[in-house]
Order: sequence, then structure tokens, then C-alpha cells
Amino acid sequence: MRTTFRMFATFSVVLVTITVSARADDPAPPPGATTQPYVTWQEYQRVLQEQREMRQELDALKKQIATQPAPVAVAPAPEAPNKPAVAESTAPTNEELEQEIKILKDMTDRDRLGLEKVVISGDADVSFTSQKGANSAFSAGVAPLILWKPTDQFLFEAAFDIGIETDDTNTSSTSFDLTIAEGSFIVNDYLIVGGGLFTTPFGTYHNHFDPPWINKFPDDPLAFGDSAIAPEHAVGAFARGAIPISTTKVTYDVYVSNGPNLITTDPDAAGQLNFDEFSDLNNNKAVGGRIGFLPVPNMEMGYSVMGAQVNPNHFETTYALFNAVDLNYRQVVDPLYGTFDFRTEWTWSNVDRATYDSDSSLGFGPATFRNNRNGGYVQLLYRPTKSDVEFVRNLEFGVRYDRLASPLGAPGGDRESRVTLGIDYWLTPSLVFKTAYEIDDKKVGENQNAFLMQLGIGL
Repeated sequence: MRTTFRMFATFSVVLVTITVSARADDPAPPPGATTQPYVTWQEYQRVLQEQREMRQELDALKKQIATQPAPVAVAPAPEAPNKPAVAESTAPTNEELEQEIKILKDMTDRDRLGLEKVVISGDADVSFTSQKGANSAFSAGVAPLILWKPTDQFLFEAAFDIGIETDDTNTSSTSFDLTIAEGSFIVNDYLIVGGGLFTTPFGTYHNHFDPPWINKFPDDPLAFGDSAIAPEHAVGAFARGAIPISTTKVTYDVYVSNGPNLITTDPDAAGQLNFDEFSDLNNNKAVGGRIGFLPVPNMEMGYSVMGAQVNPNHFETTYALFNAVDLNYRQVVDPLYGTFDFRTEWTWSNVDRATYDSDSSLGFGPATFRNNRNGGYVQLLYRPTKSDVEFVRNLEFGVRYDRLASPLGAPGGDRESRVTLGIDYWLTPSLVFKTAYEIDDKKVGENQNAFLMQLGIGL
């Protein structure tokens, strides 16, 4: 507002100056002509008084600006010889005006509450599942993501999973889980460091593909779902970045965090790992990382590794080693009028041999075994993006094979594989309706074929 007033005041001064100067330079009227002054003496004095008041306000504004960190000195215009005082002009240049605007903007930014750079995003879903051997049910969930960037180099992220859970007694409740709470600092173009509760950079599924509006199927692959053998979140510190090499690029992630917890007291899950408890059971920490290579922009291949001591105190020392490989490729094929999307990821989880319930106090031991498991998925999708029909362009067809294998001699051991056939319809780039039919094959227990539907929403 002050800048606008200054421009108005300057314009008024120049207008008055031009008017009065023009009148002073006019030749005298011829004898006998009627002379009518353009302004009266009282009007002229009133204009001079208004000019003095405006100049006082301008001087006060200059003094206020001069107290700021980057003062701008506006030199007064030299007086023209033999001209009245009203001929003076202090009109600022464009550069001076831009500098003053910048100073006022910086002053305003410093006085704000610090929330003007907050973005709220996330995802949501509404799902329906009809599975053999279980009651069909609807479910819903939302996962807001809060991004705050108070400076150009610092970023804070927080995310929550809010959903409805039903226990074995058919009692439902609302769950609220904190999944991300991390701060990141951009060191340079090739390095970002940070810490907190973050998505573990192990493989690519949890880092890039599991939100319901990005995942092309209504559920997670076996190795990344309820019986996951790959870490999803961790509490610790990390460093990540990317390095261009000619026309290619290498990405990297390294981290140290609290390790997963070895289950030792549950007769149905002994030897398995709990990735959802973020407190470490010992003084050793998990160390891991991933390296990715992009030979072309639409292809990435990666290798991940993580090692940790996983045993609780007063239990024999037990280590776990995790490895994973992944490949993602996307290509437009003009002869087939569409886009193909190929993804695969496989994980190996190796837990040392250990003896559980060695004194038989828990009723299922002593049991000694090595719990080595592996699992992953391969999926191929096709979307007719070159079709002339909009409805057809919005369709996407997919097939996925996923598998999870664990030792049959260990609690919960099984060999399960599934083939899932899906059709998606994209209402918008961040809103998709998915249907799928899942063909299940188990080594232990009854197969559980399922029909699935889901509305995936990107917020």
C-alpha cells in the first residue's frame, strides 16, 4: 500500500511541476487580450501546501526503508536554475522501485507465522473384498501427508494411516498410525541427509508404488503385505542422492536405524520378524542401503541390502540379512497403440538358526530352525493410450504373479502363490477404480480365491 501511495504522490508532483512550469514559460498575452490565469493564487498556494505534505510523507517512508538491512538511497533531483521550487522532481527509477518492493516483501515474509509453505497431500481408498473362507466386507482408509518447507534447504514430512480395523471377535475400531515423521536437509544437488521415522529405502514398492492411486492392483503383493518379509518403515538417519553419469544416472540410499524384532515367544510366529515395533531390542543397529541405475530415463534397476542383529536381550545372538533386486520399465509401443508397464521385485530374508522355547516353558519347544524366506512379484500392465476412443484410453489391463515361501518346518511356514487379473479405469490421473480377481494356491491350508474392488484416490 505504501508503494502505491508513493507512486501516486510522485505522479502528482510531476503533474503539478509540468503544469506550473508550462505556465511560467508561456509568452505574455498581447495587449488588450483578456487574461485568465489557469490557477488562482490561493489554488497555487494550496497545491504547494499539498506538495509539502506529500514530500514529508515520502521523506518519512525513505527513513523507514533506510532502517532496513538493504537500504536504498534515492538521490534528490538537482534544482533547475531559475525555476520555482515546485519544479523539483524526485521520481524513482524502475530499479529503485523494484528494490523497495523486494525490501517490503522480505519484511512481510519475516513477520509471517511460518505456515505459508505447508502442503497437505496424501491418499485415500474405499475397498471391497470377497474372499473364499471369509466374510465379504467393505473397508476405507485415508493417509494424509503433510509437507513443510520453511527454507529452501530444509523439508519436514509427516504422514498418518487412518483406517478401520476388525479383530477376531468382529469388533471394529479406528486405527491411527504415524508412518512418517522425518526432516531432510539438502546439502547440494547430489546429497540429502535426514532422520526420523522414514520409509525404508529397501526395494521400490513401499517407496514408490504402494499408495492406492499408484498401485495398479487393489491389494499388496504377498511379500509386502500382512506377512511382509521386507522392512517398510524405520527410525534412524539416512543419506540419499543421485549422480548423473553421461546420459545415465545412479541413485543411492544409505541408512542406519533401529533393527526389526525377532519374535521368540509366539508359538505361531516364532522365528519371524516384527517390522512394526520401532524400538530396538539390543544395542546393535540395522545398516542398509540401495543403489539404483537408470541406463535410460524410462528404466531403473536396483539392488538393496540390510543387515541387523534382531534378537532380544537374554536370547542367543541372532542376525538377519536381507537382499532385494528390482526392475521397472515403461515403454510406449506405437504398433500396439498403447503403453506397457513392467515391474518386478524379489526379496530374500535370511535369519540365523536359533532355538526357541529352549526350556519348553511356552509349550512349543524346544524348536531349532533357520527361518529363511523369499518372495516377490512380477507384473505387466497395458494401457491403450493411443486409442482414438476416450473410454478405451482410460482403461488399463494387468496381470500379476506374486509368491511367498517360508520353511515348512517353522511356525507359519507355507508356500503360497497367486495370479491376479485386473482391470482399472482411470477417472482422472489421481483417481482410479480397480477390479481384480485373485487365484490363490497354498501348500498349507485352503486356497483363498478372492474378488476385489477399490477406489484409489490421490489427494
